[in-house]
Amino acid sequence: MDRISKLRAALEKYSDRTPQDELLCQLIFTICSQPRDSLQRRKSMERLLLKVQSLPKLSKSFHPDALEAVNKTWEWLDNNIHNFHPRSSPIRDSLVTWINGNLRYRIRDLYAAKPQNMVSLDVIERSKFYHPCLGSVDAYIEQLEAEENQSLARKIAQYINRDPEAKLRKCYPKNRPDCNCQIIAKKLFLQPSPEKLSAIARQLNINTQTIHSFWRRKGFPRVRSLATEIAQINSDVMSGGLVFVCYGDRHSLSERYRTAP
Repeated sequence: MDRISKLRAALEKYSDRTPQDELLCQLIFTICSQPRDSLQRRKSMERLLLKVQSLPKLSKSFHPDALEAVNKTWEWLDNNIHNFHPRSSPIRDSLVTWINGNLRYRIRDLYAAKPQNMVSLDVIERSKFYHPCLGSVDAYIEQLEAEENQSLARKIAQYINRDPEAKLRKCYPKNRPDCNCQIIAKKLFLQPSPEKLSAIARQLNINTQTIHSFWRRKGFPRVRSLATEIAQINSDVMSGGLVFVCYGDRHSLSERYRTAP
């Protein structure tokens, strides 16, 4: 049995037959069966990358250079998708586990190369930027759940809730002060069930793409910057040069501190 036939058989075996899995199977098979320089392969690869980025189990990091690591992982995926061999069902979970293995080491290398103080932003949106890693990172996450870090997270939640200098309220899409950064941050982080930006867009009657673009370019960086300032002011909770980083939402601050005064 040749490589393409083995791939087809594996995809058929492990697909759970949901539309999501079937689409991934179709895209992977097309990419692997087409010449690398073909237009059809390129279009299928673009669709696969968009689809993968929406999968909920994809690893995330708040390192300022995380985008560099992510982009390198996408390049790796483009060059190595033909080496993907699903091992379990559904296909989407098997694919994400495979990708996370590469992304995890790239992010780890960022911290090894450029150690710096970063806030544990359980309080920041699950940020469309990438989820829980595996293995040794889990032990690191447990370390970050020390009481000192919970205290810092509480201070950040309180700041979002109060916004004493109106730095969040004054940050909003053009002509939409009713859709400001504080309102969005509260809905994302300080509710029992954090909302999605698409749901917030419907509530505030604003274009979904507009709110996504605003949050990515201005809103999220503003919240992250303020959180870092708070961490620096409260340097007593940043002992030993510890690197504060958030991997996903395994312990949602929104559940513990949503009633911050």
